[in-house]
Amino acid sequence: MKFRDPKSIIIIAVFVVMNSFIIWKSFTQVAPGLTENQKAKALAPEFTLIEQLDYFHLKDGIPQMSLAAASMRSIGEEQAEFEFPKGVYNYQEKNKTLRYQAEAGIYKKENEVLKLTTEVKVTTDEAEYLAQKVIYYFKKDLILGSGGVRFNGEDLKTRDQVTIAADSMRANPNNKYTHFKGKVEGALERKKKYEGRLIFSSESLELEGQKSMAHLLGDVRIKRSNYLITAGKADLHMQNFNKSLKYFVLNDDVKMTETMETPKGITKRNAFSERLEGFGREQKMVLTGAPRVEQGKDVIKGYRITVRENIDLIEVDDAMSDVQVKRKKELKD
Repeated sequence: MKFRDPKSIIIIAVFVVMNSFIIWKSFTQVAPGLTENQKAKALAPEFTLIEQLDYFHLKDGIPQMSLAAASMRSIGEEQAEFEFPKGVYNYQEKNKTLRYQAEAGIYKKENEVLKLTTEVKVTTDEAEYLAQKVIYYFKKDLILGSGGVRFNGEDLKTRDQVTIAADSMRANPNNKYTHFKGKVEGALERKKKYEGRLIFSSESLELEGQKSMAHLLGDVRIKRSNYLITAGKADLHMQNFNKSLKYFVLNDDVKMTETMETPKGITKRNAFSERLEGFGREQKMVLTGAPRVEQGKDVIKGYRITVRENIDLIEVDDAMSDVQVKRKKELKD
């Protein structure tokens, strides 16, 4: 038997050890690119895409929100994105519903917030809200709307029709409260058509459906029949139209312009005061706070002036006998 040279044995042994280490290292070390991909996968949320679906969100075993959509992209348990959603939200405590539709929507499940965009329509039993963008906080019963906001509703007590347009709105549908802001314009249409309509505009408007009231603020304009009234602020008491109570009240730099047809042709009568109270059933307006009326060349002043609608008659209350009827030319002298 022949034995190899000791030096050869040592070299072979070193070679075997080195190869074994290289092989072991190749199995235990993961490629850097693979590790980064695995981390990215762990961070990226998983999502599911479903087309033509009916979606339900349960709360205490009862469907709180349901909708149909062209498609849904669900990102885990966090949120769901919809195309052309159309659905219903259930007020569990009062057995009422709110319906909605839009071209796109995102529902955040944990916070119970629904964001709707483009041609949004939200409808309750009493009103319809339209906008280009709506965020609905279900827990707070709060709607924030912007972009081409429109409101169509019916007064709970009088059944009069109310229409409003504005730049934005903040609404609590369940409490029948809405605050409109920016270029507010609207109309109040009486249930009985022959009772006419009232057209208004302002910078902001608060609509309290439970009280049948509207509060207008900033650059207020109210048009009723052949009357145009401007002021700093106004209150509309919609349920008082057929009562011996104030139907509308205007304050701060009030101006009323009445267009009348007389035997001599069409003439205008202007009235100025700090406060104006309108009584619907009695068809009269009462001016207080340094009131004065100008008609043609005549100027009338007093402490309290009552103007009857569509009647060329002015009533002046003045126990101090300080009423003045003068020609404008005489006033300049």
